[in-house]
Amino acid sequence: MDPLDSEPSTPPAAAPRRRRAQRGDGARLRDELVEAAERLLDKAGEDAVTIRAVAQAVGVSLPAVYLHFGSRLELLHTVCLRVWGELGDWMGDASADAGSHDPFNSLHQRSVAYVRFGLAHPVRYRLVMTGPATAASGQVASACFRFLRGTVQECVEAGVLRGDATALTRAIAAALHGAVALLIFQPPESWPEDVDGFARDIATLATRGAAAIEP
Repeated sequence: MDPLDSEPSTPPAAAPRRRRAQRGDGARLRDELVEAAERLLDKAGEDAVTIRAVAQAVGVSLPAVYLHFGSRLELLHTVCLRVWGELGDWMGDASADAGSHDPFNSLHQRSVAYVRFGLAHPVRYRLVMTGPATAASGQVASACFRFLRGTVQECVEAGVLRGDATALTRAIAAALHGAVALLIFQPPESWPEDVDGFARDIATLATRGAAAIEP
């Protein structure tokens, strides 16, 4: 049993007992466990995500959870990986909504999506950036960087950005991440009233700032 896993001070209400597992249920149960961990994370923070709490939320035994995740840390790793998968979906959808394939417009829309996602999921974002699942965090951060860099490279090839695509991506990513981090470590009442407007402004500063960089 995972030594990091501990009894919550106030155990959550047990979910209804599940029926006997059938063929194909294993993959579905794994997804349910991760989704339960995400809900606990969003509602009560990282410390609320324990093997016991997840098992009770889904209505299974502790051994059933350990069949899929060898430890609490492994479960948190999986949550981290899913966070950036969702972010990639947000960024991809934003680019598709941009209409005609203008790489600079796509870059701006994806930058807006990055900031909006981070602010819509502050607890998950903090977990990825500062939580214990560092190996998964590094993996997903690299994937996100490559995703953003692909759009930057298209802008360089189109002549709307000048210089090395990797260096430009680092500058843009630093601006986007910095804006999200500035708010998620502050109480929500101190956030701007227009969060979407804030996201658009930061994306404009980041992308137009990158366009002003001379190689």
